Amino acid sequence: MNPTSAKPVPAIRVDPNALPPTKWWGRYVLEGNPPQRRFVLRWGRITTFLGSFGLACYIALVTALWGYYSISRHIPGVNWVDIAILPRFSRVQAAIGASYYSDAKAYWDKKNYVQAIFTARAAVQKAPSNLDARLFLAGCWLQVGRKEEAIRTLRDGVEFNADDPRLQQAAVQACLGTAHYQDLLKLLREDFPSRGVKLLERHDWVYELAEVRAVMETSGAGVASSSAAAYPELSTLPQAAPLIAQIDVELGRGQAALDKLRAVRDHNPNDAGVLEAYANIAKRTGNMDQAKEGARQFLAAFPRLVDAQICFLEMFGSRKGDDAKPWIAECMAFLEMHRTEPDPMARFASLAASQGWTDVTFLLYENSLQENLTGMPFAFYYAASLVKSGDVAGADATWHQLALRNGPQLATASYIEAMIAWAAGRQSEAMQILDGLRRETAGDPIRRRGLLSFFHDYGYPKIADELAKNVVQETPKR
Repeated sequence: MNPTSAKPVPAIRVDPNALPPTKWWGRYVLEGNPPQRRFVLRWGRITTFLGSFGLACYIALVTALWGYYSISRHIPGVNWVDIAILPRFSRVQAAIGASYYSDAKAYWDKKNYVQAIFTARAAVQKAPSNLDARLFLAGCWLQVGRKEEAIRTLRDGVEFNADDPRLQQAAVQACLGTAHYQDLLKLLREDFPSRGVKLLERHDWVYELAEVRAVMETSGAGVASSSAAAYPELSTLPQAAPLIAQIDVELGRGQAALDKLRAVRDHNPNDAGVLEAYANIAKRTGNMDQAKEGARQFLAAFPRLVDAQICFLEMFGSRKGDDAKPWIAECMAFLEMHRTEPDPMARFASLAASQGWTDVTFLLYENSLQENLTGMPFAFYYAASLVKSGDVAGADATWHQLALRNGPQLATASYIEAMIAWAAGRQSEAMQILDGLRRETAGDPIRRRGLLSFFHDYGYPKIADELAKNVVQETPKR
């Protein structure tokens, strides 16, 4: 049997017009004559894919960020939609700032002051418009003695909360309380007006009086008198009477100032500012009987007020004759009431040093050791009182002992060291210290004027003259 012959296999023919399989992101097409293949991208599908992928990544990122803030960090008030929609992200920043602010308050209550300040700063940086956090941070700076930081914090807030009365009042009061009068004038005349808030055009006596005070301290009584004349309503306010009386005294109208204050006091017998000013102006004009009478009235109206107590102790400071018994009685009452409080005791020590009461300053120094009072060492006041009383050798020996125990703190009271060195006959040493003080106060006329007054009050006008050399300066208040 013959085998069956195999059928021939037809040759495979390749169609020149056949196209490769299409892809989801592109395909081949035939174009031209003769036809040629060309790959064409499907941009619609590619765009849709990339958009979908990007959206999925964005949603994943938003969800991760929301989980980080809400679950990991436990920050309340962070909503997913606020993270997802960029124009609403400021709400997330506000929530983070509010959380930091709450943490900062908790740290402060636990006396962890450094952590509290750092956290409060973070709160303000995250949410600059959070005025509560800003005011808290400024208050912290003030309590730790960083006055410049407090003023800067409040001035930075003008950009975000210029129309809020709380910021306006806090900024003005902080500048007044820390004697930053140049900053106060900039706030009232430049910062707030640049944001459309013209405080000096509102006929609000608080800001008008603040401006007059700042002008008085920076430009002198003459300019301050002109500034006060621009606000006629101040002449009728008891709150402005002390400052206007001070201006009159500086301009040589002491008796007229005292007469005006007496009339204001008679109509406002319970105004602490007027009562204190009356006693002080009476003393400055040489009317000691009226000064003592004013101090008695001030203390009777406010028996527990530190200002009233210090005023009484100053006016009866001769501690002789009829002044001795009431002074001793009030001194004992003051010590019993405030012996554990650093600030009132420091004010009493400063008064005692300026009067040369070495027995009082030594007593306050011993009390500061027993009560562990903070702040400027009370031995500084004792050394200053020795200089005032004329015991230069005792002051020099005391300062030498302080240099051994409180070396770093002596730098904060170099003006006392200059006075002691001058009194001890070491003028070259005193001049070196004065050169340093002159450089330090070159841009701070308020502090410079305070030092000049200090040297005059302690009976060293030559040191004041040396400090004021080559500096245009108004006559210091005495």
